[in-house]
Amino acid sequence: MVVALPAEPGDHATAGEMRKTDVRVDVYRDSGPGGQHRNKVETAIRLTHLPTGIVVTAADSRSQHENRKVAWQRLRTALDTLDAGRRHADVNAGRVAVFSRTRSFTWTAWRDQVKTDAGVRASMTKVLSGRLAPLLTE
Repeated sequence: MVVALPAEPGDHATAGEMRKTDVRVDVYRDSGPGGQHRNKVETAIRLTHLPTGIVVTAADSRSQHENRKVAWQRLRTALDTLDAGRRHADVNAGRVAVFSRTRSFTWTAWRDQVKTDAGVRASMTKVLSGRLAPLLTE
């Protein structure tokens, strides 16, 4: 038997606004060892974040309240991880745009210069210290 209860008020993910209408809470009986209490009482919690489809469960404790806290923490962590992945994907998309074409670099030892195939020159010491912007411009 699955019982849908309203989500706990005041629980919001830091990554995105998690409204309680976006989360479905299911309470069910967990299977496995644990004795009569675990088999007769619905202590396991399943949270489903409807916009993303993320599902987390908690059946670690014999207490429904403990499992509810753990499930909300797991959902927040999953949403934060998803948001961080999206942010990293956006940053990496910008980096890929910079390196969209093949570039070749030539180092002239006696001048301590790096020259690109487009004719842009930069100091080798500056390039080695991390200042790549002059070489990456068209």
